[in-house]
Amino acid sequence: MTSTVDRIVPIDAVSCLKFEWMAIDLWRVEARQGAGGRYVSPDPRFVVFFDGAQIALGPTGAADPSLCSAFFVPAGVPLCGRLATVGDLEHIDIHVDESRLRRIVGPSVDLDAALFLPDSMELRRLCALLADECRRPERPGGYSEALACGVIHEFFHLGARHSAERAAPAWMDQVMDHVLDRLDRHPSVDELASVAGMSRSRFTRRFKEVAGLSPHQWVMGTRIKQAQRLLSEGALLSQVAHDTGFADQAHFSRCFRHATGISPGRWTKRHVCSKA
Repeated sequence: MTSTVDRIVPIDAVSCLKFEWMAIDLWRVEARQGAGGRYVSPDPRFVVFFDGAQIALGPTGAADPSLCSAFFVPAGVPLCGRLATVGDLEHIDIHVDESRLRRIVGPSVDLDAALFLPDSMELRRLCALLADECRRPERPGGYSEALACGVIHEFFHLGARHSAERAAPAWMDQVMDHVLDRLDRHPSVDELASVAGMSRSRFTRRFKEVAGLSPHQWVMGTRIKQAQRLLSEGALLSQVAHDTGFADQAHFSRCFRHATGISPGRWTKRHVCSKA
């Protein structure tokens, strides 16, 4: 890969896993204010940032870059990015042979268009396992290759989901607004089905078709994102737990750790440090 970076300083040596058709790199860097760079890879490339870090990314010269926490770039496509999160950052890079990638995803997936995704719990969980193997390989190589294939499939699954969300029907907008207005009391599936004007069973089925998640999974993800926003603004854990509809601070902490992989306190410390 060819890259030119500014105000990005490696903290540790890059940890690598190399296979015949793929290379996996784990980077830990210090990103300073205004950090960014230009990148072009001869192979298709998948990148996932940890801890909700974001980058504003787009084709070189683009007037409206996409803010994302994960992205796929086709081979040979030049990109220009500016990190929206500063401080100590980690991310996984997966470089894949293009012909092998086509065999993995099949003929129907578009490999000619870049894909920019928001923070994803599913991607982070898979990449956390890959990161462990990058730091200290302990299992046969097929384990890491299988994990990387899982990451690749999840990328395009999430891309299809977000395309569907952008074309969401009117009832979906009403349901989402209803949830956002009532996060402090955790609306039930029956209540959301009533807002959508459907039976519980039909609503649950249609919601998953449109959003790619069950209503419960989507509501939980929305509550966690709201909690992150409140924590970043300096709110106390007890207040965040109350405002996002959790039974108490302990329940909130368990759910937050399950969703993000780290405690609310650790997430807040990293976020505050990144803005210092």
